[in-house]
Amino acid sequence: MKRMAFRVALSLTTLAMVAGCTKAADRATTTTTTLPSPPAAWKAARWGMTRAEVLKAFPGQANALSPTVDFGPPNGGPSDLGIAAYEEAGVTYRVLFGFPGDKLGRVQLSSAKPPSGACTDVEKAVGAEHPGVAPERSTNQTNVRTDVAAWRVPEGSITLTCTENVNLGFRSLVLDYTPPGAR
Repeated sequence: MKRMAFRVALSLTTLAMVAGCTKAADRATTTTTTLPSPPAAWKAARWGMTRAEVLKAFPGQANALSPTVDFGPPNGGPSDLGIAAYEEAGVTYRVLFGFPGDKLGRVQLSSAKPPSGACTDVEKAVGAEHPGVAPERSTNQTNVRTDVAAWRVPEGSITLTCTENVNLGFRSLVLDYTPPGAR
């Protein structure tokens, strides 16, 4: 009988020790997963934001546009949210936000009359923000010259389109941001 009581006590002690080890092991392997923020689109804007979130991200700057404004060629489409005048590095831009499927999926900065050399400066700035990423380039010459530089980066695509006719005094600059996988 004593032998049986000893075995039961030993079994219970062993069982308690194993249970204690298992709980400690469970605590050691418990992890918490947090989802990363969506990649940056432009400034405080993140891909996938709603209109309300973009308005909140740019207080006093972003406004609803009525009537809507078209993004223009080559990839048109309506925008109902934008910033009328945003200045950076001596260039004044109109900023348009695009919401395909009600989530932010495009940001476009355009300047109808950028200063001379602005395209070169913007291209250098984008290149400095993404070292080691060479842009794809194309040029089209008709009555105006159009130079395009496009970067494919982890947070999406950045396309700089510069159009100029020196004889007419015409120059424009468009910087288009789209999320990964768009276009």
